[in-house]
Amino acid sequence: MTVRYVLQSLRRRPAETIAAAVSVALTVAFLILLGSFTARTGARLTLRAADRVPVDWQVQVTPGSDPAAAAAALRGVPGLLGFRAVDYAKVPGISSVSPDGETRTTGAAYVVSLPDDYGSFAPGEIRRLVGAAGGVVLQQQTASNLGAGPGTTVTVLGARQRAQVTGVADLPNADSFFQVVGAPAGSGASAPPDNVLLVSPARFAALTSGATVVHQFHVRVDRATLPTDPAKAADEVTRRANHFIAAVAGGALIGDNLETSLSAAREDAIYARLLVLLLGVPGLLLAGVVTALVVSLRNDRQRRDLALLRLRGVGPRRAAILLGGTALLDGLLGAAIGSGAALLASRLGPYGNPSASWLIAGALAGVLLAVATELAPLAGTLRGTAPTVQAGVNPLPSTRTPLVLRLGLDILLLAGSAVVFWLTARAGYQVVVVPEGVPVASVNYAALLAPALAWPGMALLIWRITLLILNRPARIPAADPSGRLPDLRHDVVRRRRVRVARGVTGLAIAVAVTVSAAVFTHTYDQQARLDTALTVGSDVAVTLPPDTTTGLNPAIAAVPGAAAVEQVSHRLVYVGPDLQDLYGIDAATIGRAAPLQDAFTPGSTIRTALHRLAATPDGALLSQETLHDYQLHTGDTVQLRLKDTRGAYRKIRFHVVGVITEFATAPRDSFVVANRSYITAATGLPAVQTLLVRTDRPTTVAAAIHAPAAALVNDITAPRVAVPSASGLAAGSLSGLSRLTLAFGILLAAASAGLVLVVGAAQRRRATTALAVLGASTRQRAGFLWTEARALTIAGTIGGLAAAAVIAAELIKVLNGIFDPPPQHPAVPWPLAAAVLLAVGASAALATALATRWAGRVDASRLRDL
Repeated sequence: MTVRYVLQSLRRRPAETIAAAVSVALTVAFLILLGSFTARTGARLTLRAADRVPVDWQVQVTPGSDPAAAAAALRGVPGLLGFRAVDYAKVPGISSVSPDGETRTTGAAYVVSLPDDYGSFAPGEIRRLVGAAGGVVLQQQTASNLGAGPGTTVTVLGARQRAQVTGVADLPNADSFFQVVGAPAGSGASAPPDNVLLVSPARFAALTSGATVVHQFHVRVDRATLPTDPAKAADEVTRRANHFIAAVAGGALIGDNLETSLSAAREDAIYARLLVLLLGVPGLLLAGVVTALVVSLRNDRQRRDLALLRLRGVGPRRAAILLGGTALLDGLLGAAIGSGAALLASRLGPYGNPSASWLIAGALAGVLLAVATELAPLAGTLRGTAPTVQAGVNPLPSTRTPLVLRLGLDILLLAGSAVVFWLTARAGYQVVVVPEGVPVASVNYAALLAPALAWPGMALLIWRITLLILNRPARIPAADPSGRLPDLRHDVVRRRRVRVARGVTGLAIAVAVTVSAAVFTHTYDQQARLDTALTVGSDVAVTLPPDTTTGLNPAIAAVPGAAAVEQVSHRLVYVGPDLQDLYGIDAATIGRAAPLQDAFTPGSTIRTALHRLAATPDGALLSQETLHDYQLHTGDTVQLRLKDTRGAYRKIRFHVVGVITEFATAPRDSFVVANRSYITAATGLPAVQTLLVRTDRPTTVAAAIHAPAAALVNDITAPRVAVPSASGLAAGSLSGLSRLTLAFGILLAAASAGLVLVVGAAQRRRATTALAVLGASTRQRAGFLWTEARALTIAGTIGGLAAAAVIAAELIKVLNGIFDPPPQHPAVPWPLAAAVLLAVGASAALATALATRWAGRVDASRLRDL
């Protein structure tokens, strides 16, 4: 009997079943894709963090221990890809004699023994600049100090051994390559040596005779065997390292570069989950609300069916089983359609293949949602509590203000959100706290209360304001020769204000979810581009190592598509005992190519700071850390040491004109920005080490630039691994989450507008039929529906935009840790916002037009309903 009832219901009313199944499918597909994106984001963060590490472990043999024992223990490490022996020795210095007979000598230097295949084993550790990759290779800074190059003979002090240089190379990861293995956590990184000589194992012993040798093994592990979550991957790497340490029994220490990088990515993984929580979950809840709206279309019909079943003696339990069978069919159909749609979308979009667990979870959620939303409104009738069938089918609309508004819950929620937001602002918007040296990240969930309280608070406030507007007194009836009945239409909407306000609130939240997600993701994309451009330097950058004397010819960047080219002198300068980066710029024109923001110059604007720099020939902008460490202030004179034409450091006077925290290609700690013309005049070195190029076609322009072999050409579209960024999320992309949220948001916003109006028309079918019996024309009956549609659409869109502005502003401020640098103001995607409003307006117009046509029909069955 149950199966026959369900099949007959499907045969007689297929439109209702299809509508319910499609609405459930939306929720199922959204849930599956959201979960799949979350899992894929964690995997991508893990992969990107691991790809930044050229050498996973640096195993250092402790003094007096046997290197062979450590090598044997390494072979037993799970997931080992391979390792290479690397020896270090510190020597008093390196000297060379120039062709004119001048002798140059460096300070203390490191001689490093590298196997011949080290370049292919760890390709990210060494970048060849000139000459051969093997033999006797000088670090670029050492070659600059000695004025040496391929063919130059150098002498290693201490052993007094001579060697002929075969090449010059750069060490991009010198900080980790020369790390202090076994240093306590939180002790900070030590500065890498300025002078390094790379040699083959055959030459190492002779060149380091008498020096203390440090034996290391550089290890690479198979990243494919690690968990996809960064925190779990870091724990797995730590367990493998601990296993090795126990196996060698104190015979070696590990510099775990891989674990350090993965631990740093855990903050990004937490932010990714927070984004899913704050952007995706509201959309998921909205999908559930839309499903409930669709299902409510058949509630009246189900109440009639239930009344007939009760009249024929069917008990409440049997009636629940029959109606539950129909709901179960809707849920199963929706789960199947939604799962199929999610699988198709995963192949077309950046969501990854959904796992079986997410497919099962989505299907179960769809079935439960269908059963709950279809049976919950009938629960009272099933229990026999409805006074009569007629009263249950045709309830009079309530005009009483809802209890939550009478209690002032909206005011309390918004006040709580404001207080939490203010407290979060005082704490600097630190939502994710990662103590330095501690491999644990904690989330300040209290900071998330601001947007969490703002969502229901704004919804209830929109509900309250709509009720107040719709409850305004009707004007005195006047003559109505046109027969449009404006006073009566206003009074009908006023009597239905509670239901209309409920529909306005649903539509407003749909618009707010979509627009706030669009504003946040657009701001995120803008700042991610800025973050990458800061690291690269501009849309395209051509760079040489600092203090390179040959320099770059700006003509090489004058290629088709280049809109502006700026020259930057990148020098190394001593501020006291600290070696820092110095950037010589043309302050008046640097903004043509370099990304600039007011956030770079605290207490001022970037334009003001650059104007002061241009007006002060010997001016300098110092980083905040430098000003703090050396107790300097604006207007002070500071002596900095730079290399001159002889290669010797000499003192040059600068005047401090301001503070700067960020700059193109600059590190994020200590650096100096000065006038390029003054640096050239003071040192006699006009060489330019960096060219910044602004263009709308970075990939094409970068490919067209023919730079010297020692130069690196990079652009903002390069793989994010090649462009390391301060924020791992900003180095990645939220395209998957934004597409998912925005696509479903627009669809759900349009569906909310249409469905609310269709439900309202269905609830008023008896009233429109009565108007027809009383002689009202089709146009007059349609006027009631159009009046309600205008009130609902206008109020819903205005309320949704206001709520979106509040929510987006709070999200951007609370999640400030994602952005580096923070945005000056939210970026509004006007075309997308217009598309949302257009979709809502079109859906409302279409739904109302169909409803008025349906309302114009008066037949025997509708007359019987009276």
